[in-house]
Amino acid sequence: MRPADKILDPPATTFQRLASALTAKRNLYAILISASQVLAIRLVGAALTYASMICLARWLGSYDFGIYAYVFVIVTLLGLALSFGFNSSGLRFVPSYLARKKLRRLSGFLTQSYKIVLGLSVLGALLGAVLVFALRDVIESYYVVPLLVGLLCVPVWTLLCQFEATARAFGWVHVAYIPGFILRPLLVIIFVGGLVLLGGKADAVGALWALIGACAIAALTQGLLVYFGVRQHLAEVKPAFHTRHWFTISLSFLMIDGFRMVLDNTDVLMIGRLLDPHSVAVYFAAIRTGGLVAFVSFSMMALAVPKFAEIHSTGTTRELQKFVSEVIQLMFWPSLLTAGVLAAIGPFVLSLFGPGFAMGYPTMLVILAGLVLRSATGPVEYLLNVTGHHRDTMYVYALAAAANIALSLVLIPAFGIFGAAIATYTAMLGGNACLYLLVRKRLGVNAFVFPFKSAAYFPAAEPEPGQRLTHPQEAAS
Repeated sequence: MRPADKILDPPATTFQRLASALTAKRNLYAILISASQVLAIRLVGAALTYASMICLARWLGSYDFGIYAYVFVIVTLLGLALSFGFNSSGLRFVPSYLARKKLRRLSGFLTQSYKIVLGLSVLGALLGAVLVFALRDVIESYYVVPLLVGLLCVPVWTLLCQFEATARAFGWVHVAYIPGFILRPLLVIIFVGGLVLLGGKADAVGALWALIGACAIAALTQGLLVYFGVRQHLAEVKPAFHTRHWFTISLSFLMIDGFRMVLDNTDVLMIGRLLDPHSVAVYFAAIRTGGLVAFVSFSMMALAVPKFAEIHSTGTTRELQKFVSEVIQLMFWPSLLTAGVLAAIGPFVLSLFGPGFAMGYPTMLVILAGLVLRSATGPVEYLLNVTGHHRDTMYVYALAAAANIALSLVLIPAFGIFGAAIATYTAMLGGNACLYLLVRKRLGVNAFVFPFKSAAYFPAAEPEPGQRLTHPQEAAS
């Protein structure tokens, strides 16, 4: 922070320090209550999603399940890309505008973001369909029709993600997570299970049609809830538009999200290209099983991110440090415990998917170790994003994604799906280490589960007593 950016207040009195401590405790308590609700929803959703994966693997067989998983990953990647970063930038703008009572800008942002996202997602799905059809002789034949069907889901998936982000930004826990994490997988089970019960043959294409129907119903439900919720805040507010600023910031978030998604999903895409659908199925089962560890972290982060933005807008560096430290403790230890349980029962759980899936157990152990280590610096990406240092995140994830691709090209042909896990989590943890160092340098915050000695901050970032936090775009946003 430049000296000119510092806003100094008189030294804090004992009463002010006590009030600050009580505020921090209230923030953490509110996060714990909301996070427990998110965790409960996510646990139910995880059970339903996991049950749907097991059912699909058994109903479809490993070959068709591998095709479905491959197309599903592509749908999620395109859905994220075609949101153009507005789903992530909303987590910064909405809480900030609410905290600063800038309701006209809030109304304008929501109106403009949904128009842009809907238009881009429809156009992107159409262009994707044209591209798949043009390359039908190059793409493996068993992927062509599923890809064309899957592209129909992209606009719906994009809107579903946008509705979730808006509800998260407003702090509406149930609206944010129940439609996408409970209703959607439940409907997939009902649709595909109904087909099987009626004597039909379930395959990858049929499962993708079920996914489209489930996403459409979930998006319609969530969209109505978000609309009526927002209307209570902004019914008589005339929107003010700062489209260029929002677009520029969202583009940065798109780059961040895009590189992160490439980092997280390169393994599945590369396996689908270099190996066979059965290998995709086994690896997908392993990452879904290991990914259960991330639910604890997700539950905390889902509620903590808006608080990061709020504290950054109105609080001090010391308040942010205290809050971040408490959040990380609540992420790491439950994640470690969950990973230990999954490691113990892993072979049995993987066998539920069907014959041959237990071979993914060594791969799952790598995934578990990677996720636990990642949780030790939990919120580093989000801390940079909501404080105006999102470009740092973008550069780090770009390098990590490139490293992941390079490592995957070497390790997957040599070691199969085990090599894919090694490549992914080596690149991912390397990126997290860089982000951790950047958080210390830019914000003066130690975002690690184990505290270091008192020199927790870099000298350049050492806060003065009462110093208020600012970020590079605060005046513009």
